[in-house]
Amino acid sequence: MESTAVTPELVIRAGLECLFLLAVFAGLLFFTDFRKRLFGLGAAALVVLYVFVGAWFVVQMVDRWQYDYPQKTSYIPLTRFAMYQAQLRDSVEETYAWQATLSDGTQREVNIAKEFDAIGLPPLSTRMRVLLNWMEEPAGSENHQRAEEELTLYATGLLRALEEDGVDASELGFYRVTGSPGDVTADPLITWDTAELSR
Repeated sequence: MESTAVTPELVIRAGLECLFLLAVFAGLLFFTDFRKRLFGLGAAALVVLYVFVGAWFVVQMVDRWQYDYPQKTSYIPLTRFAMYQAQLRDSVEETYAWQATLSDGTQREVNIAKEFDAIGLPPLSTRMRVLLNWMEEPAGSENHQRAEEELTLYATGLLRALEEDGVDASELGFYRVTGSPGDVTADPLITWDTAELSR
């Protein structure tokens, strides 16, 4: 499933969130003295406030993909809340990593967010996770082929960034990382000889 796919579950969740936010806002207006305090702002300011709150409500419902890259639209500064949760010590996590094998045979992790800082970590990380999922699909499938093509473009950009930093890499790899803190396993999903990427 595409990360941007609209599913019935997503529509139901958005509707429930809308009802919850409306209930909170109505509670503030009708069960506290918040409404009386707003009257002191004047009619024009109240119209601006209600338009802002209305726009914010709409964005909360429709902006589900602020971490996708590239984004078709961006609703900043009204972007919806993004929830994070901490990883439990005994939980198993799956993520990605880029590694470079240097000319002396040593391996070095490459921080793709640092090399492509103009994109930013959240959308870049989400895109990498989508590509990770696609790479785990059967070889020859459409998504697998699309992932290979896109990852090759990222690898080419990473190689040029490393060369600019004076790093002499002989191989780049995109890895699937699993495990828990202190017990991590990294499996290469695709690797490139840097001579091929330089052509």
